[in-house]
Amino acid sequence: MGLIEDAYLRHCLKHTVSCDLPGRLRLTFPKYKLLPKEALPYLHYVKDVMTMLPGVKDTVLNPRIGSMLVLYDADVTTPKEIQRWMSAVVDTGLEFVREIDWQTAAVDERAIEQKARERLAERLKQR
Repeated sequence: MGLIEDAYLRHCLKHTVSCDLPGRLRLTFPKYKLLPKEALPYLHYVKDVMTMLPGVKDTVLNPRIGSMLVLYDADVTTPKEIQRWMSAVVDTGLEFVREIDWQTAAVDERAIEQKARERLAERLKQR
Protein backbone atom coordinates (compact mmCIF):
# COMPACT_ATOMS: atom_id res chain seq x y z
CA MET A 1 0.00 0.00 0.00
CA GLY A 2 1.36 3.38 -0.95
CA LEU A 3 1.27 6.72 0.76
CA ILE A 4 -1.77 7.86 -1.21
CA GLU A 5 -3.83 4.81 -0.23
CA ASP A 6 -2.70 5.17 3.39
CA ALA A 7 -3.69 8.85 3.44
CA TYR A 8 -7.03 8.04 1.81
CA LEU A 9 -7.89 5.36 4.40
CA ARG A 10 -6.87 7.69 7.25
CA HIS A 11 -9.15 10.34 5.74
CA CYS A 12 -12.05 7.88 5.61
CA LEU A 13 -11.45 6.75 9.20
CA LYS A 14 -10.97 10.20 10.72
CA HIS A 15 -13.46 10.68 13.52
CA THR A 16 -15.16 13.62 15.14
CA VAL A 17 -16.95 13.80 18.48
CA SER A 18 -20.66 14.35 18.01
CA CYS A 19 -21.70 13.81 21.64
CA ASP A 20 -19.66 13.77 24.82
CA LEU A 21 -21.50 12.96 28.04
CA PRO A 22 -19.88 11.36 31.09
CA GLY A 23 -19.74 7.65 30.33
CA ARG A 24 -20.95 8.04 26.73
CA LEU A 25 -18.92 9.22 23.78
CA ARG A 26 -20.29 9.19 20.24
CA LEU A 27 -17.71 9.29 17.49
CA THR A 28 -18.79 9.91 13.93
CA PHE A 29 -16.86 9.08 10.81
CA PRO A 30 -18.12 11.57 8.21
CA LYS A 31 -16.17 9.99 5.32
CA TYR A 32 -17.02 6.41 6.30
CA LYS A 33 -19.02 5.75 3.14
CA LEU A 34 -15.90 6.42 1.05
CA LEU A 35 -14.15 3.34 2.47
CA PRO A 36 -13.48 0.63 -0.10
CA LYS A 37 -16.09 -2.12 0.13
CA GLU A 38 -13.28 -4.60 0.86
CA ALA A 39 -12.67 -2.85 4.20
CA LEU A 40 -16.23 -3.09 5.48
CA PRO A 41 -16.14 -6.72 6.72
CA TYR A 42 -13.22 -5.81 9.01
CA LEU A 43 -14.91 -2.96 10.87
CA HIS A 44 -16.20 -5.28 13.59
CA TYR A 45 -12.59 -5.64 14.76
CA VAL A 46 -12.63 -1.96 15.74
CA LYS A 47 -15.57 -2.63 18.03
CA ASP A 48 -13.77 -5.59 19.58
CA VAL A 49 -10.43 -3.90 20.23
CA MET A 50 -11.91 -0.68 21.60
CA THR A 51 -12.87 -2.61 24.74
CA MET A 52 -9.19 -3.43 25.31
CA LEU A 53 -8.78 0.10 26.68
CA PRO A 54 -9.30 0.01 30.45
CA GLY A 55 -12.58 1.65 31.35
CA VAL A 56 -14.31 1.03 28.02
CA LYS A 57 -17.31 -1.15 28.77
CA ASP A 58 -18.86 -1.53 25.33
CA THR A 59 -19.05 -0.03 21.87
CA VAL A 60 -21.98 0.05 19.50
CA LEU A 61 -21.25 0.54 15.80
CA ASN A 62 -23.87 1.98 13.51
CA PRO A 63 -22.54 1.40 9.99
CA ARG A 64 -25.62 2.92 8.43
CA ILE A 65 -24.75 6.40 9.67
CA GLY A 66 -21.03 5.89 10.32
CA SER A 67 -20.97 6.33 14.08
CA MET A 68 -19.73 4.50 17.13
CA LEU A 69 -21.07 4.90 20.64
CA VAL A 70 -18.46 4.19 23.30
CA LEU A 71 -19.76 3.40 26.78
CA TYR A 72 -17.07 3.90 29.39
CA ASP A 73 -16.37 4.36 33.08
CA ALA A 74 -15.59 8.07 33.51
CA ASP A 75 -13.60 7.29 36.66
CA VAL A 76 -11.18 5.11 34.68
CA THR A 77 -10.72 6.79 31.28
CA THR A 78 -11.47 10.03 29.45
CA PRO A 79 -12.85 10.99 26.05
CA LYS A 80 -9.38 12.21 25.02
CA GLU A 81 -7.85 8.86 25.93
CA ILE A 82 -10.59 7.04 23.99
CA GLN A 83 -9.88 9.20 20.94
CA ARG A 84 -6.13 8.53 21.23
CA TRP A 85 -6.89 4.81 21.47
CA MET A 86 -9.12 5.02 18.38
CA SER A 87 -6.20 6.58 16.51
CA ALA A 88 -3.88 3.81 17.74
CA VAL A 89 -6.38 1.20 16.52
CA VAL A 90 -6.48 2.82 13.07
CA ASP A 91 -2.66 3.05 12.97
CA THR A 92 -2.30 -0.62 13.87
CA GLY A 93 -4.85 -1.66 11.26
CA LEU A 94 -3.05 0.31 8.58
CA GLU A 95 0.27 -1.27 9.62
CA PHE A 96 -1.24 -4.67 8.87
CA VAL A 97 -2.64 -3.54 5.55
CA ARG A 98 0.87 -2.43 4.54
CA GLU A 99 2.53 -5.64 5.75
CA ILE A 100 0.29 -8.19 4.05
CA ASP A 101 0.31 -8.90 0.34
CA TRP A 102 -3.43 -9.45 0.05
CA GLN A 103 -3.30 -10.72 -3.54
CA THR A 104 -0.81 -13.54 -3.04
CA ALA A 105 -0.88 -14.35 0.67
CA ALA A 106 -3.20 -16.90 2.18
CA VAL A 107 -4.88 -14.61 4.70
CA ASP A 108 -5.53 -16.20 8.08
CA GLU A 109 -7.91 -13.70 9.65
CA ARG A 110 -7.70 -15.21 13.11
CA ALA A 111 -3.91 -14.97 13.08
CA ILE A 112 -4.12 -11.35 11.92
CA GLU A 113 -6.64 -10.54 14.64
CA GLN A 114 -4.42 -12.14 17.28
CA LYS A 115 -1.33 -10.25 16.08
CA ALA A 116 -3.27 -6.99 16.05
CA ARG A 117 -4.45 -7.59 19.62
CA GLU A 118 -0.85 -8.31 20.68
CA ARG A 119 0.39 -5.07 19.09
CA LEU A 120 -2.40 -3.09 20.68
CA ALA A 121 -1.67 -4.67 24.06
CA GLU A 122 1.94 -3.51 23.67
CA ARG A 123 0.72 0.01 22.86
CA LEU A 124 -1.40 -0.05 26.02
CA LYS A 125 1.66 -0.95 28.09
CA GLN A 126 3.56 2.01 26.61
CA ARG A 127 0.90 4.50 27.72
